[in-house]
Amino acid sequence: MAFDSLPPQSPINPRADAYAETALTLSKEAAARCRCVLDVPYGDDYWQKVDIYLPDDPSATGLPVFMNLHGGGWTHGYKEWLGFQAPPIVSLPAIYVSASYRLAPDHLYPTPLEDTFRALKWTVDHIAGHGGDPNRIFIGGHSAGGHLSSLATLRRDMAADFGLPDGVIKGCFPVSGVYEIDFEDADLKEWAEGPGSVMLRSRDDAKAASPIAHIEGNRTPFYITWADGDGIYATVTGPRMVEALSQQPGRVAWHVFEDKNHFSVNLDMADESNRWVQTLRSWMAVS
Repeated sequence: MAFDSLPPQSPINPRADAYAETALTLSKEAAARCRCVLDVPYGDDYWQKVDIYLPDDPSATGLPVFMNLHGGGWTHGYKEWLGFQAPPIVSLPAIYVSASYRLAPDHLYPTPLEDTFRALKWTVDHIAGHGGDPNRIFIGGHSAGGHLSSLATLRRDMAADFGLPDGVIKGCFPVSGVYEIDFEDADLKEWAEGPGSVMLRSRDDAKAASPIAHIEGNRTPFYITWADGDGIYATVTGPRMVEALSQQPGRVAWHVFEDKNHFSVNLDMADESNRWVQTLRSWMAVS
C-alpha cells in the first residue's frame, strides 16, 4: 500500500511535522473507506505517481475530476498528504486525484511544474477508464501545490508543449498558495531570499515561476483561499493575485478563513460543510 512505503524525509518544523503526521493518518483512513487505485505511475521516477479516489458506484461515468497537489515548500511532501480530502469530493460524485512531483533541491524549477503537466496529461488521457470526463478537470493544491496548480493553469504555452488542449483546466482552487516571488519587493524580500528561492535555479527564474506574471488573458475561473494566520507568501501575494486576476476575463472568487493557520486551513477541507469544499463541489457540479 502507498502509505507503507514512503521514503523518509527530514523534519521541517514542529507545526509542519505535526500536520504531516495528521494528514497521513487521516488519508490512510480515507483510503480504507474509499474505493481507490493507489500509486499509479505517470512517469518513470518514484515521485511521478497519482492516487485515484473513486465514488462508490463503479458504473458511474462522465464524472468531474479534481487533481490536487500537496504542499511542503517544494522540498517535502507526498501525495498521501491529501487523500483525507477525497471523501467529500467523491460523494458528489466526482473523482479525486492526488498527485506527487519531484522535489527540490534535487529537482529545481521548472521540473516540479513539468511534472504537474505530466500528471495532468496522464489524467486527461486515462481518467475516462475510471469513469471520469477529461473535459471536466479541475486542479488545486495546498501551499507549494497551490503555486504549482496556479502556474499550470496560467502557463498555457507550456501546456501546449505537453499536448494538452487549451482550456483543459475548468477551474483552479489553490489554498494558501504562493503567487509571486520577488527579491526586490520590501514585503517579500526576506521570504524570497529564504524559503521562497529553494526551488529556483537562480533569481532569474523568479518571474517565470510567479503565477501573477502569467495572468494576461486568463479565462479560467479561480477560487483563491488562505488563512488569516498564514505566512506572508499567502497573505501578501494572495490579495495581489485576486486583484490581478479580477482585471482579466476569467471569473475570480476568494475567501479568507478566520482563526486558522497554514495547516489547519487545509485539514479543515476534509469536512463537506467547509466553504472551499462546498465551492469546489458546486463548480464541478455545473461544469
